This record gives sequence, structure tokens and C-alpha cells, in this order.
Amino acid sequence: MNYEGKDLVATGAELVAASSLIGEPYGNLSRLPRVLPTPEVEDGVKAFLEQLAPERRNITTAMISAVANPGRAGTLHYTLGDLEVRRVILAWHPATGPAWTFMFFGGTQWHLRLVEPEELLRVLMEVLQSDTPLRSTPYRCCLNTSSSLLFLGILHLLQAAHLHACLGHVESPVSFDPNVLPDVMHEGSTEDFRWPLYFFDKVLPHSVEVMPWAEELAPALADLVAHDLIKPEGGDYALTPAGFAFAAAFRHHLTKIGLRFTSQNDAEIETHEAVLLVRSPHDLHLLDVGGKESALASLTLADARNLLAELLHVGPAKPAAPVSTNAPAPAPSAKRTCTVCGARYAMEAEVCPTCGTPAHAEAVQKHAAPASEPKPAAAAPPLPANAPPVCKQCGKPLAKATSKFCGHCGAPVS
Repeated sequence: MNYEGKDLVATGAELVAASSLIGEPYGNLSRLPRVLPTPEVEDGVKAFLEQLAPERRNITTAMISAVANPGRAGTLHYTLGDLEVRRVILAWHPATGPAWTFMFFGGTQWHLRLVEPEELLRVLMEVLQSDTPLRSTPYRCCLNTSSSLLFLGILHLLQAAHLHACLGHVESPVSFDPNVLPDVMHEGSTEDFRWPLYFFDKVLPHSVEVMPWAEELAPALADLVAHDLIKPEGGDYALTPAGFAFAAAFRHHLTKIGLRFTSQNDAEIETHEAVLLVRSPHDLHLLDVGGKESALASLTLADARNLLAELLHVGPAKPAAPVSTNAPAPAPSAKRTCTVCGARYAMEAEVCPTCGTPAHAEAVQKHAAPASEPKPAAAAPPLPANAPPVCKQCGKPLAKATSKFCGHCGAPVS
């Protein structure tokens, strides 16, 4: 164990020994290797920690606490074309304050350093080539997680068929047989970062290959048809124009980012959110997965920056605006219960503000169409300080400050 510049460099056994010496036990989200240090390793680590200056010792202790018992943990993979891939572990602990512990494996040892969210954001925006403008191809929809992952498998299947067609000097197929999709998904753990399906699978909390695709296939296909991403064509299916826009971007992608964050709620149940960002010469597409809900969207670079900045933020949440106790209580309004996540929300909302599930079948069809450019609206009077936040897409108030989807238009809240 030693320092190379700002990096703490250590073997897995040395990190485990250090966590024991500072009294930080394995947490449920621990990112420490599962190895047993020898007495010689423990003695060496103890001597190293004792000779550190107080400031450097505090930083070392904070980083080891973060990887041993993180309050929030992340997995970050990104690629630059088909040439290289970077794989990083992110861990946050109250001891690291507003910074992440950035951990990666180099050869035979682990490297740890503290990185501010702004620095991580700068790197990721460089990966997304933020200095190169995008064209506007607006599309966004809310899906079940199995549907969005199956769509990723469909894009994988068609891309593979296209490559085989090129090698055989024949025309590329424009449709696909749905019966082969379970086999495609059951190969999801393949180690090949060049393919978005295999790349994103390494970021997910569980591999797509273990999902019950024999049961999930039919409802997922129906969901994708309802959201105008695929269409029936005889006994097969084909991509719609919206689906083809995703396929073209994935086929010609320049860079991609896979990012997952894991935390625990008050009941010590792990919660996950995973995002896949794929940058092509002209487009930037998002697949955002969280529990049973997911979203597919084409983004602007500003959208991507706002999304990543929110995901990378660590530390205490911003305090909510105080609510006046003198104001009369509002009359209770009728509520609807979401059939997917169980949340209660207003009857007039067309989608659940918590998970994005449409409230009724008509809403599915309404939200299946690609989003159009918003019409300019008349200037609204200023909102009071304690007013609820509003949707950036349609301008209507959100059901609550923590809503992940707008209850009126279904747009993801960034």
C-alpha cells in the first residue's frame, strides 16, 4: 500500500486489512474484494497508516470507509468507439463529504482517489462529445423495464443480422422473428463491450439472461407496439421510424456510457437506477431503468448534462422550501392507486408520477406518439415560493417534488 500522486494504490488484501484497522466493517453495499489478509499484510498496512501525515491519513480513512461501507455505490463503464473501455467503481460515505471515491483496477492493484462530482461530469460530457452539436429528433416514452431491455435485444439482433448480411453481400433484413429473442437475451452476459446489449448488461444489478423471457416476451412486444417502436409484419415484427432512429444511432454509435447507482432505503432494501447513454454522429439516446419502470428518450446535450449532474450529486439533499402553517388546508381530492408501484396520485393525472405507468389504455396510445416541439406559451405569473415544481416539457405542476415522471405528459423529470 502506497500513494502514487493522489492515488492510493493497494491490493485487495491490503484494503480489507485497512478497513479492519480503522474499524469500518463490511456494509451491505461493500465494494471491497472478498479476500483474507495475512498477518504480514496487516502489519504492513498498520505501519503505512501510522506514518501518514494527519491530513493524508484522514483522506485515506475516508476513502477506505467509502468502499467498505458505502451509503451509495455506483458502477461506471464508458467506451470510446470500439477501441477501449473504462470500468470504474464509485462509492460515497459521509466521511468523503461532497466527493466520490473513484476506484479502478490497474493490473494487479486497486487505485483509489477522491473525485468531485463536477470533475466526473466534465469527463462524461467529454465522452459524449459535448463540443459536437446534435440534430433534434425528439422522442420519449415510459415503458416497463422488461420492454425496454427487450428493445435493446431487438436492436442487437438486427445489428448482428446487418453485419452478417454485409459479409454475405446480401440485403439486410428489415424484420425479425420474435421467437429468437429469448435466445438473444439469454446470451446477455457475453463479455464484448462493443455491443450495447452486452455492455449495458455489465452495469445492471442482474444480468438480462436470468429474466423469464418466455413469460415476458409477449407483454413486452405488445408494450413496444403500443409505444410505436415496433410493428407487426406478418408473423414477424419490424421497426417503426421511431424505432429505426434508435437502431441507426446504436449501429453507428461513437461512444457510450453505462452508469448504475445503488442505495438502500429505510427498510434496508436495495434500490437501483441504471442508465445507458449512446452517442452517434447526430443523436444521443437514453435508456433509463429503475425497478419496474424505464424510459427511452432522445436527448439534447443539455438534457444529458442535467441528468448526469443529478445522478452524480452526493451529500445532503437541498432543504425543501418551508410551508406556511397559516394557510387553510386544501380540500381532499380523489386519488387513484397505481397498479404497478402502488403509489396514490390525482385522478386527473394520465400517468403515475412515481413510476410512469399510464393510468388507462387511452393514455398509452396518447403517449406512444413522438413528442412534438412545444408551442410557445403565454408568460405565466410568478409562482409563490412554496409552489410545487413544474414539468420542463409541458409546464404543468408535478404531483410532488420527488416525482420521476410528469403526471400530465409522461416526460421524465431531470
